[in-house]
Amino acid sequence: MTHDPDTTLLGRTPGLGEEHFAHDGLITKHPIRAMALAALRPLPGRLLWDLGTGAGSVAVEWCRTDPTCHAIGIERRADRAANARANAEALTLPGQFEIIEADLAQGLPELPDPDAVFIGGGATRELAEKCRERLSAGGRFVIHGVTIEAETLLAQLHAEWGGELMRVGVETADRIGRLHGWKPARTVVAWSWTK
Repeated sequence: MTHDPDTTLLGRTPGLGEEHFAHDGLITKHPIRAMALAALRPLPGRLLWDLGTGAGSVAVEWCRTDPTCHAIGIERRADRAANARANAEALTLPGQFEIIEADLAQGLPELPDPDAVFIGGGATRELAEKCRERLSAGGRFVIHGVTIEAETLLAQLHAEWGGELMRVGVETADRIGRLHGWKPARTVVAWSWTK
């Protein structure tokens, strides 16, 4: 994990390597995270909801694009919320990224309306509809999924609401004995939509 809250060491460009974050292995990988930030299009002074924030890597990268950007992350697991808090402290300015421990299955807590929403896993139609209602005009909504159930939901949202739907596969070089080969990561289905 790296300490760089003012972005002087690592800069503002999204796509920090996973080694800069406290995480349990379930983290949006840096090429996919950079893609998510490109779709979310952070602007100064804007608020992101990062639902099911996990390590908070997307929210952290959102905040790092401009010192006036803010994020609220919701995470139900205490251990992951603790990682997100550690990452917020190490990689964002004080007060930029707030983490709330809550189960989204119980509904959204009282939050200020977002300018952008990211769901990196665990999306449901009900949650998507609630986010759509609360999202500001011109706001961006991005959902990623790796399960068949998530892919089905995202295909339905795309068919009904429009937006952009893509499936992305990333492979990285890895050792195979004394040689090298390509190691694939899970394919990510990404849907983005503008209100």
